[in-house]
Amino acid sequence: MKEEIRKQANQKPKLLANVVVPDKFASASPIQTRGMALIRPEGVSATLDTQHLPSMNSKIGTGAMPRGGEYTDYHFYRNLGRSPKDQSVIGDRYGALTDNAFKSPWKDPLSTFSVDVDTASYTNVRRMLQSGKVVPKDAVRIEEMINYFAYDYPQPEGKHPFSVNVETASCPWNEKHRLVKVGLKGKDIIREKRPATNLVFLLDVSGSMNRQDKLPLLVDSMKILLKELNADDSVSIVVYAGAEGVALPPTYVNDEGRKAILKSLESMHSGGSTNGGAGITLAYKMAKKHFVNGGVNRVILGTDGDFNVGVTGDESLVNMGEREAKSGVFLSVLGFGQGNLNDSMLEKITNKGNGNYFYIDSLREGRKVFLDDMMGNMVTIAKDVKIQIEFNPSKVSSYRLIGYANRMLKKEDFKNKLIDAGEIGAGHTVTALYEIVPGNAAEAAPEVDELKYQENKPQPKPVGRKVVDSPEMMTVKLAYKQPEATKETESTYFSKAVVDGKKTWQQASEDFKFSSGVALFGMLQRQSEYAGQGDYALVRKLAEQGRGEDEKGHRTEFSDIVRKAK
Repeated sequence: MKEEIRKQANQKPKLLANVVVPDKFASASPIQTRGMALIRPEGVSATLDTQHLPSMNSKIGTGAMPRGGEYTDYHFYRNLGRSPKDQSVIGDRYGALTDNAFKSPWKDPLSTFSVDVDTASYTNVRRMLQSGKVVPKDAVRIEEMINYFAYDYPQPEGKHPFSVNVETASCPWNEKHRLVKVGLKGKDIIREKRPATNLVFLLDVSGSMNRQDKLPLLVDSMKILLKELNADDSVSIVVYAGAEGVALPPTYVNDEGRKAILKSLESMHSGGSTNGGAGITLAYKMAKKHFVNGGVNRVILGTDGDFNVGVTGDESLVNMGEREAKSGVFLSVLGFGQGNLNDSMLEKITNKGNGNYFYIDSLREGRKVFLDDMMGNMVTIAKDVKIQIEFNPSKVSSYRLIGYANRMLKKEDFKNKLIDAGEIGAGHTVTALYEIVPGNAAEAAPEVDELKYQENKPQPKPVGRKVVDSPEMMTVKLAYKQPEATKETESTYFSKAVVDGKKTWQQASEDFKFSSGVALFGMLQRQSEYAGQGDYALVRKLAEQGRGEDEKGHRTEFSDIVRKAK
C-alpha cells in the first residue's frame, strides 16, 4: 500500500475539488491526521473517510476550513518523511517552460519576442523561498523576475512613448561571452494628469478563497487602490462563485461613493464553487457599457485561478480573454494563495488579453502594485510592443535570449499588425538580456562526425550569402501601437543600432550588474544548463554591487532571498 501511495505522490497532482469535510472536523486550526493518501487515485471517492481519520499520519489541514464546505487540494501536502524544506505544495499549476537555446545568426538572424511586464513569478518564488519551500523550475519565469525591479533608464525624447537603451559588457558567468541588456522606459505621467478611470473589480469569492492570504488580502489590496482614485474615476464590483453577480454598480469615487465602495468590499465573504468564465464575461460587459473614451478602462481580476465550473479549460478562458481584449478594455490579474494557484492559466489570460499579471503575497506587495507602481500598472502608454533583433554574423557567433520562453514570436509576426503582444505602462521599465558568443558565426560550426555522402567542413560563409562590412553587433527594432488602436491599426516602427563597447561587467552600470544577478539567480533556480560558472556567491556579488540607492528596499530584499536559496 505504501509503495502505491509513493507512486501516487510522484504523479502529476490532481485537483481535489468538492471534497466534503464533515462539520465536526471543520476547525480554524490545521487538522493533524495520519494517512498517506495524498492524491486521490482515479475511481476513489472524493469524500473523506472520517472512520479512518485517526489512523492517518500526514498533515492535511493548512488553515481554516469552511464548515461543511469544499476542501480543495491546497490542503494536501507531500509528506513522505522528508524535511519541511523538501515538502512542496501539491496543486499549484505552472506552464512548462524550456530555456531558449543558443542560435546561429547564419541560420536565425532575427530574434523576435513580445515585451512582458508581469511580475507574478518573482513574488511567488520569493514567497516559496521565504517559507522554506522548494521552487518548481517552471514557476521561474526569468523575465518576470528581472522586470519586478525598476531600472534607471532615461525618459523618452521625441515622438515615441518609450525610450530604448542598450548596454553591453562581458557575461559574469562566462567572461568569454558578452551580455547585452536591452531596456525600454515608458514615458512618465504625473498623477494629477492621469486620465479618468473606469475600473471593474472582478472578485473571486468562491470557497477556495477562504484563507487569510486570499480574499481578505485581496480586499485590503483593493482598498489601497481606492485611496489613489478621485471623483473622476468610477468603480464597479462584480463577484463570482457558483454564479456571477453585480455587487456594486458603477460608482464615482467622491466622498459618498467611496463609502459605498468600502462598504461593498468589506461585505465580501467566500463560499461555493468557482464559475470564473461567467464572471469575466459580466465584468467586461460592464466595462464596455461604461467605457470612458480617452480614459483608463480596465478589469481587475483577483483570484487563485481555481475555476471549477462553467468555462474551465485554459484554452477556452484564454480565447475568451483574447476576444474581450478587442473591446479596448485592458486586464490586470492578481493571483493569491498557494496550493491551488492556477498560475499557468492566469498568465496565459493576460498574455492574450492585453493584461498584466501580479502575485500578491502580502499587503506590502499590494502597496507596491497599487500605490508605488500604480501609474505603470494602470495607465497603458503603448500596446502590442514587439522587439526584433538582427544579429551581425561577422560579430556574433551565436546568441541566446534569457527568459521570455513563452513570449517568443515568429520573425514574420513583427510586421503583422494582427499579432497581439505586450503592453508598456506609464513609467514602466522593461528589460531583456541576451548572452552572446562573439566571433564569426561561419567559423563556429559545432563539431560533428564526418558525413559519409558530403563534406561537412566549416564553410567561411553560406554559399551565396553576402555580408555587409559593419562594426555593429546588432540592430534593435521596435514595433508598437497607441493604446486606443484597434487590431487593424498599423504599428509604428523604429530601430537602434548597437556597437559593442568591449567593457567588462565590472565596469558596467549598477543596473547591468543587478539585472544580470537576477537572471543568474533565475537560471540557478531553474537548474539551467546555461548558468555556466555562475553560483549563488556570484549572484550575491552582482546584487550587492548593483544595489544602488534602493529607496524602496526591493533590491536589498532580493539579496536576503538569495541567502535563503543557497
